Amino acid sequence: MQTLDRLVADLLDRYTGDEEHPGDGGPGLIRRLDTLGLRTRQPPQGGHAPPGSRPPTSLEAVSWSQRIKVDAIGLDMQLRQSARTQSWYRALKAIPPGAENADRVGEVTRTVARWHATVLTVLGLRGPSRHFREIVCLACGQKTVYGRADDDRPRAWCINDECRDGDTEQPARYEGTRLYLLTENRVS
Repeated sequence: MQTLDRLVADLLDRYTGDEEHPGDGGPGLIRRLDTLGLRTRQPPQGGHAPPGSRPPTSLEAVSWSQRIKVDAIGLDMQLRQSARTQSWYRALKAIPPGAENADRVGEVTRTVARWHATVLTVLGLRGPSRHFREIVCLACGQKTVYGRADDDRPRAWCINDECRDGDTEQPARYEGTRLYLLTENRVS
């Protein structure tokens, strides 16, 4: 998993990704959501669409962009313990030092990683994750396991915030042979 600083940099500045899944070095992921040129309807063959019939961007992309911006402002306010707001850009930039000062780096990293993964999915840079309803987490015993079956790296993870995998402070993650152990842990 990327560090909190790297996740925020991917969202704001340049999408560089990580060693296993490098980015393209293009604009930040939120900017891509804001300027996404997806068309929701195409005109009939050989015809012209009436003016204003096609939105300039995907409504889903705009919705996710706005939600992440609002959540970033709220998280920044919580971390600073202040009622004063900043612009979404400044708030997102201030999250890593704010998390460190509030001693909430792990929790905040998971939140920002969720935003990061959502943006990658909405932009089509990553396939969607799937909830494994019939699988129980080996660490916490809850049905809170999600996964992604990428060709190069299938993996699963628990989304229960109370889950602790062994001595770590983080919820369980499953890759390699451990992923196969998880699939045998089905509830009937």
